[in-house]
Amino acid sequence: MKKSLPVETGMLHLAATSYEELQQLLERTYAIFEAHKKKAYLPVTEAIKMEFSSISKIGGIPYLRNENDWPVCPNCQRNMDLLVQLNLADLPERQADGLVQLFYCTAKETDCSSILEGYLPFSKASVVRKISVTGPSAKVRPNLTEVFQEKRIVGWQSCFDYPHREEYDILGIEVPHDGVFDYLYEQKIGSPIRKDKLFGWPYWVQGAEYPQNPETGSQMQFLFQLASFDHLNYRFGDDGTGHITHGADNTGQLAFGWAGH
Repeated sequence: MKKSLPVETGMLHLAATSYEELQQLLERTYAIFEAHKKKAYLPVTEAIKMEFSSISKIGGIPYLRNENDWPVCPNCQRNMDLLVQLNLADLPERQADGLVQLFYCTAKETDCSSILEGYLPFSKASVVRKISVTGPSAKVRPNLTEVFQEKRIVGWQSCFDYPHREEYDILGIEVPHDGVFDYLYEQKIGSPIRKDKLFGWPYWVQGAEYPQNPETGSQMQFLFQLASFDHLNYRFGDDGTGHITHGADNTGQLAFGWAGH
């Protein structure tokens, strides 16, 4: 005789009538998620004195190739804030030469983010670029009222990451029952991490929004995620999440976009 599920399993009692059925459902769903999991890396940071350097950092001041290399916002005519700088040689995997830098105008009084539709990839409110390190950084006095505290990335914490539910249809993932999904979600299985992170899967707020490479028309790939108020003291819209993406076809194309609730 099959043993009935206890009430404590919550929604799971709607998905299965016995422990045997529940075990089968969990194993089947877990296997689906395992087939799509990716390794992600959470940055480990320490606050340091600001310096023009080529180290990997969140906030602070960037490496500059020359005195005119700090991007300027076309709306307020002030220098954009450095949100993140990644030295590709120091990544935990997929090392390469050069720096990826993300600049974004956060000026509140001129509302540049809203006016320039900064949430859109390729908006004029942001500059995301890959540059080469050609020697010591140039040093300039930026036209900024405030600079984000510089946090050096001193290490990377590896973890497994899973696709967002908004991508299930695209990936062909079928969850047998919401109760099973909710149970695995509580075990941190089957959903992406909503923190600053390198690689893994994007945490989408308003649906999967991979931009298209304007040079080739192909879908761009996820590189780095910035969450509101994680390492950076900034909110994207209403507690939104931002993503740096790159061209999958080695064109060097980069983009940044974000979405809020």
